[in-house]
Amino acid sequence: MKLNCRLKLIISISLLVFACQLTTGYIIIGQSEVSMHEKNHNHGEELAQSMAASSTGAILAGDLPYLQRQIEVAMQHSNVRHVNIVDAGRKVLASDNPFQAGSLYPPESIQQSYFRERRDTNLHYRDANNEIIAEIMAPVSAGGSIRGYVVLGYSQIDIAEKIASLNRKIGITLLIGFAGAFIITILLTSMITRPLLQLERTALQIARGNFTIEKPDVQSGDEFNLLSQTMYSMAKRLEELVYNDPLTGLYNRQLLDIRLSEELARSRRHSRPLAMLLVDIDHFKKVNDTFGHLVGDDMLVAVTSLIAKHIREVDCLARYGGEEFIILAPDMTANNARPQLAERIRSAVANERFITSAAGGHDIELTISVGLAIYPTDARDERELLAAADQALYAAKSSGRNQVRTFSDQRAAMPISDTALSS
Repeated sequence: MKLNCRLKLIISISLLVFACQLTTGYIIIGQSEVSMHEKNHNHGEELAQSMAASSTGAILAGDLPYLQRQIEVAMQHSNVRHVNIVDAGRKVLASDNPFQAGSLYPPESIQQSYFRERRDTNLHYRDANNEIIAEIMAPVSAGGSIRGYVVLGYSQIDIAEKIASLNRKIGITLLIGFAGAFIITILLTSMITRPLLQLERTALQIARGNFTIEKPDVQSGDEFNLLSQTMYSMAKRLEELVYNDPLTGLYNRQLLDIRLSEELARSRRHSRPLAMLLVDIDHFKKVNDTFGHLVGDDMLVAVTSLIAKHIREVDCLARYGGEEFIILAPDMTANNARPQLAERIRSAVANERFITSAAGGHDIELTISVGLAIYPTDARDERELLAAADQALYAAKSSGRNQVRTFSDQRAAMPISDTALSS
């Protein structure tokens, strides 16, 4: 299963947090266990040394009842499992187990199960209850010589219980921490991935040729917003490169085809007419041949700028090719498109004196010819509308240029068959 970016972030961050918590818990347990063992060991040694100090006189005097009372007091400590007071030859003088009196210590059963713990230097063994017992020995000295030993069997069971309790608490803490980290991670990744997903959708729109994207909020200064602004600027620049003619800045043929399809669809939907004006600059080759192509480019820009001033905001002006331009005028019939738009444009160009420094400052007089066709009276679709406007333009140029001709005029003068119209 393919994981998306957000899910990957959630899993990665959650696992990282859990690993950090687990490591921290492991360190806490380890340090706690060491600390408890040291405390337990120190307490057992202090008790054994205290008994050894108070038992010296009794051992020298052979006061066994006193030693037995010392043992009974020591056995009251919760961690003490057995106490033996032995002489220098390890013979038991007094014990919590009366049957051991007079025997040698340690008995074979204990001696066979001795082992060393890494936490302290005392010998350890496991008793019949599988409990780990530390053998703590404190020497009884008198006159510079050892008179005997106090041997304490000190249990570590409370450490195991405390560690088990600590494990449970840390386990619960880990679960709560992981759940909290998971929720926070979801919120954080949502904040991070939401703008990234928006950028992805924007990039897909641009890749599909759709440059209508929402402009980002310029008030926000975070990195994602700056990236969105860069993406928006790039989209607009790409839109210009894809849909605009680099010389005149007008719509190019690609966007003209899109707008023509949209306008025809709107005309069909609302039963409204659509006028198409095909404009050609007369004798434009002569301008290029006489003054050069740079002047020709200046004239193209000047003529289109003048035309743009005389069309409506709803009209679409596009460069069709070379010195030809197309104007799409929604909701206009031949009766109003010709006088209100086509003739006005033609007259404005004819009356303008175009001046360019590349031509030595001389005036350049230009005129235009216009072919006019109307949907749906002259055509049924995009192709037929372009063909009708082209035939009307051809008639205007054949008749002397600097004039407007409509396709309906041509059809009245010489009927055109459906086959000719569609060609």
